[in-house]
Amino acid sequence: MCYQRFTADHVDKSTMINTITISILVVSAIGIVLVDGECQTNGGPIKSCCCLGYNNTHFNANSPGVYTIGNFSGVKCSNTRVYCDTTSGGGGWLVVQRRQDESVDFNRDWVDYEDGFGSLTGGFWLGLRGMHTMTNKGQWELRIDYTFSNGTKSYLSYSNFKVGPATDQYRLSRLEFDGHTTDPFSLSYGMKFTTRDRDNDHAVYNCAVHDAGGNAGGWWYNWCSRMFLNNQYNHRTTIRLNNQWYSLPFIEIKIRPKDCIF
Repeated sequence: MCYQRFTADHVDKSTMINTITISILVVSAIGIVLVDGECQTNGGPIKSCCCLGYNNTHFNANSPGVYTIGNFSGVKCSNTRVYCDTTSGGGGWLVVQRRQDESVDFNRDWVDYEDGFGSLTGGFWLGLRGMHTMTNKGQWELRIDYTFSNGTKSYLSYSNFKVGPATDQYRLSRLEFDGHTTDPFSLSYGMKFTTRDRDNDHAVYNCAVHDAGGNAGGWWYNWCSRMFLNNQYNHRTTIRLNNQWYSLPFIEIKIRPKDCIF
């Protein structure tokens, strides 16, 4: 069984229903097919973003960008467009969220966060449904690249990333953090997803509506969070590191199977 949405080149609320969102491929529980030597990068579809990773001959031969995935996970479906990061930390990353300007509103309802929204070439959210389908099998890594207001770039690295099914409100797994700062994601471990119209957090109010100085957007809130990556764009309380809040003009969240790089 296949489920696919297509990419909007831009966000226009008047045509949102007809043009949403990110290409999401939801497949049967066969599992993710990793690099198998059958990648095609000459304009044809690839198996997955792993085809553009370190352990494949195409590593560094292709720039980060939008690629077509076909027959993904062994299921014959229509080609699906995704954004692959081919360079960071060995490449092979599937980008699931990006914030780079104010063009995309992340203050949205449950259905939008479930299905995905935005543009692959701009700001977007892949969708909880797709994240669950991909991470339901195997072990997955998570990487969050970001830029501070002064232009300094950094990233956070995690393993054991998994998003639960819709019946469990897309609950987040307990991640393993690999870093030298305080872990800003730790409050979210084991939490269900919360949006402005579906409150699953532990606070006395809805964190997606009232916390972080305004509409914080959907996230895995607990007693709210130390990380509001879907907050108002570049808000001063986007992330808390070593007991200090920072704004982030650029954010990119990406995932890949653990077996992708070895």
